[in-house]
Amino acid sequence: MDYLEQEIALDTETEFGADVPLPISAGLLRRLEDTARPCVRMAIEGASASAGAPPAWLERASDIRILGFSARDGKSILHLKAPMLGDAVPEVFDQQTLWPGMASAEDTVIQLIGRVGHIVRGRETASDMYDQPLLKHFTHWRSLFKSELKQLHLPASSKGNDIPVALNIEVVENAKLLSAQTPIPRQIRIIGKLDMVRHSTRSFGLVLHHGDEVRGVLQEGDPDLLLKYFGKEITVFGKAIYRPSGSLLRIDAQEILDTTEGRAAFSTVPEALSTLPRAEKRLQSARGGVAAFFGTWPGEETDEELLAALGEVRR
Repeated sequence: MDYLEQEIALDTETEFGADVPLPISAGLLRRLEDTARPCVRMAIEGASASAGAPPAWLERASDIRILGFSARDGKSILHLKAPMLGDAVPEVFDQQTLWPGMASAEDTVIQLIGRVGHIVRGRETASDMYDQPLLKHFTHWRSLFKSELKQLHLPASSKGNDIPVALNIEVVENAKLLSAQTPIPRQIRIIGKLDMVRHSTRSFGLVLHHGDEVRGVLQEGDPDLLLKYFGKEITVFGKAIYRPSGSLLRIDAQEILDTTEGRAAFSTVPEALSTLPRAEKRLQSARGGVAAFFGTWPGEETDEELLAALGEVRR
């Protein structure tokens, strides 16, 4: 497998050159490792996390090798290499893609990280490039930008753009905002025709009653079910996963059944549930809140009249 050499430029408060302190270099490498696999998985499978053992192609596609640091124009340059996705996962790019535009065969995992960061920085709420678990990985970069490190410049995508992609605290803050904005998943039952299948990544396309197509990933069960039911009407039980915009990102399928009952009734994706606003918290004081009621009676009766009334009740 061939590796493509690439660079990440570091903007730091102090010009370290090639002598990058361990807290910065170790933190950067740790964050790259933490984010690489979810980015690849999102681009290839359409979901950044999945149950079960990771597939062998994921290890190949996210295999980053570190070559060392150098200095250039006042910046520290991290030299590394990674395989192009088309070399690491040829079986995916040999087929018709279920996730158009999410990855190119000429991209590396390093370019994918930069591309997702660029989309998050722009707060694109309807993007297919991330889900909520992946956003949380980007929030973990916060500790890296706390002191010396101001910004990273990652190599641009292979699609004709030579301008490096900036990764900084703005990306981290926007990842947190987008994650908070994302509706919670909904348990659903949906019926449609299994129109497209990619066995290697457990991904599928489902055509609904009115002709709309939704994408899904089989989270549980035998992936051979996808081949068994290809071209047939099926019932899918699982979770609807939404984008921050509220539109459907995908279906995480937990069970697939061979049935066509109630197609029209169960062939529409339910809308995302709105996030309910939290009740405002107010400080309690002696003159307000619950404390203000103690030792008081809201009526006009005297103590003697209340005691007499209680005596009547006890009789």
